[in-house]
Amino acid sequence: MTSSTHQFITIPAKKPSDVNLSTPIKNFIKATFGDKEDYSASIDGFNSLRAEALLRSNYKDDCSKLIRYYDQLCAIEHKLPITENQIRIYFKWQDAFVSGGSLFGGKQKTNGSWKLTYEKACVLFNIGHAYSELAAAQNLSLDDQMKTALRYFQLASGVFSFLKDHVNANSLSDLSVDFEPAVLASLSWLMLGQAAELVYMKSASFKDEVAAKVAAHAADCFKEAYTSAKTESAKKIIPENYVNITFVKHLLYQSKTEFHAGNQAQADRKYGLKVARYERAKDFADQAVSKCAVPAFTPTLRANQEEVTKAAAAARKDNDLVYHERIPDSKTLDTIMAQAIAKPLPVIFPLTPDFRDLFVSLVPIALNNAFNAFSAKRAEIMNIEVNRIREATNVLNSFLASVNLPAAIEDHGGREIPPSVMEKSNEIKRQGGINTIDKMINDLPESLTRNKEILDEAIRMLDDEERGDTELRTQFKERWTRTVSATLTRPLRDEAKKYMDIIQNAINADKVVQEKYRMNRDCIVLLSKQTHEIADELPSATAVGALRDSFVLRELHRLMDGVAAIKAEREVIESELKNTDSDSVRARLIAAFQQGSYNDENSVVVHEIESIYTPLRQQVTESLSKQEQLVENIRRANAQFLNEKQGNESSGMRDEMLKNLARAYDVYQELLSNLKEGTKFYYDLTPLLLKFQNKISDFVFARKTEKEDLMKDIQQGIVGGNQPSTTTQQSGNNPYAASASTAPPYPQSQQPAAPSTGGPPPTTPDGSALPYPGSYMQPFFPMPPGYNPYNPFFNTTAPQYPMAGAPQYPQQGYGVERPATGSKKK
Repeated sequence: MTSSTHQFITIPAKKPSDVNLSTPIKNFIKATFGDKEDYSASIDGFNSLRAEALLRSNYKDDCSKLIRYYDQLCAIEHKLPITENQIRIYFKWQDAFVSGGSLFGGKQKTNGSWKLTYEKACVLFNIGHAYSELAAAQNLSLDDQMKTALRYFQLASGVFSFLKDHVNANSLSDLSVDFEPAVLASLSWLMLGQAAELVYMKSASFKDEVAAKVAAHAADCFKEAYTSAKTESAKKIIPENYVNITFVKHLLYQSKTEFHAGNQAQADRKYGLKVARYERAKDFADQAVSKCAVPAFTPTLRANQEEVTKAAAAARKDNDLVYHERIPDSKTLDTIMAQAIAKPLPVIFPLTPDFRDLFVSLVPIALNNAFNAFSAKRAEIMNIEVNRIREATNVLNSFLASVNLPAAIEDHGGREIPPSVMEKSNEIKRQGGINTIDKMINDLPESLTRNKEILDEAIRMLDDEERGDTELRTQFKERWTRTVSATLTRPLRDEAKKYMDIIQNAINADKVVQEKYRMNRDCIVLLSKQTHEIADELPSATAVGALRDSFVLRELHRLMDGVAAIKAEREVIESELKNTDSDSVRARLIAAFQQGSYNDENSVVVHEIESIYTPLRQQVTESLSKQEQLVENIRRANAQFLNEKQGNESSGMRDEMLKNLARAYDVYQELLSNLKEGTKFYYDLTPLLLKFQNKISDFVFARKTEKEDLMKDIQQGIVGGNQPSTTTQQSGNNPYAASASTAPPYPQSQQPAAPSTGGPPPTTPDGSALPYPGSYMQPFFPMPPGYNPYNPFFNTTAPQYPMAGAPQYPQQGYGVERPATGSKKK
């Protein structure tokens, strides 16, 4: 903290450590959003912007890159969850102040955190520093530069006032001595006081009444800065020369306030009041000179002391010789009310007028979660409705097979094969016959084994990492200060269990498929043969020629046409269920996010789902109702047909065989559909499990790096005969989130107030106190919409995927742990 020739105090900067942002962010974006868009240039640009903005010596000429970097941090905090258990980036910063109250009496501490809010706070602190530097660097003899300096001081005051609220809302005060509420309040008042000084410097053109009020405002600001600096928590941090200057400047501007009030009394011809005001101004001027401990500031104070001393002596002499007015007691003088011409300017995002978001096309995490929630809910509803259709169709097919329809009304007897059986046989042969089913059945175990091995290896890595962490914690006890593995891996464990449940459901469904295959294989084999082979194995019977022109036969033909129509209608409904357009919901969600309606995403999803699927659900319900009436009519007509047919058939063996063949055809179509979906399921599951395994591998590697660094610190501490440097942990048991201050944080109601920027601290759209989001939650990787091999009529006890209302899980471990102090980054 230094003083310029005008005795303006500038704020020291926090010193950052270099951090690689590129790798962990690239890994996260690839794992979360895939390779649809290449963000490499944006990520590398973001990494370069941080280096250019922070790794420089001063900002006396320009701080535009620093402000751009802060704006970029604000823009990405809803898009990139930079936290300890998601995108792992450890931000390290050196305190601007030295705990102990001496600017040169010690070494600044280095602290750190995984929180993006911590990085934002540190950058914002340096923006306040930059504004103070830019203000002090102006040539005050030029009006334009004086106005520029005034604006910079007001901006700096607004920054430190905003930062105080930001620190409180995000629980950052224990991460750096610079973030003590009293320290930030003092800095904000100091910057505002110096802005008031600049206004006062133009007071030669003001009336004395106005000049007194401006000086009173400056005095009040410096008094607030001094009071905050002398609180228990701040006085151990803020340098003594800073505290002294704020106090002395308070006295100086109290003196000037009284001096101008005396001039006004002269104009009002109140000569006794003039003497009292001048003498009070002299008292403040004398105190300022006697209390000043900064030699560079003494000439300014003495010049003011000489001016008011001469004025006081002359006023008393004039009153004694000429006016003889009573001089009022100084204790009875009215207080000069301050006129707050200088005000802190609010921090409004973006700070850069022409700010361009490097990740403008990246979907915000909350919006991405909403998209995933829509996809999951959409798939759930689609599966339910498709299952209703398929189950109803299976029931219909089973009923028709049980009464040998439509084969019974097409059968001409003898060795001739009914046309419907011929169609079924030709369709099965076109689809590959029994060989296709055999191959798909045999391939399933191999696909299952591969997926299970990937998941088992992922769980093994988690187990090994946690076992190693537990052993070292037992060995080093309180020295092992990093976050417990079980705490960080709980979301990963939950995600692994979700995958295990899905695979177990798949295994159960596979068993059901194989049992249906076993029971119907012989008939499927027969349908896969040539026409003459089927005719040879089909029992012969007497033709029912007399019934061919009967009313009941015509009625059954009409009802069979109704069966064909209802099946064709269901194919259309199922296609619409699987291929609903989701563009409208994307547009609505994006619009809701842009309008700030973040808390309304779920209702938007529900509304859009209902608008899409309510008509389709109604169609399914109507189709099921039609089937009930159709089955009843078929049952009645078939009973009449059997009565008329009785005595004309030579054997029931032919009917039984035809029933089995019809049932085998239906089972073949069902098995083929489910085996295709099952094969696709295992095929789609493999890359998701590999992503999950890679995520765990990244996490384990990051923890390994952190373990090596911590062990190195512990070993150095043992060799040196001292405990390793320990610091106050941040939330989440992070051992590196240090605070150089041991003083307890201020209770909210007792915190020193910073100057108001004219509005309340920022809040979330739902009105909560936190101005920035908490931890971001990432969804469990969803299965592709449309997959449903394990529907309720296979396994009514197994939950379908995706599950309604399934919890969302955070992504894990993108990034490498913080490097050890003094070591090279890994």
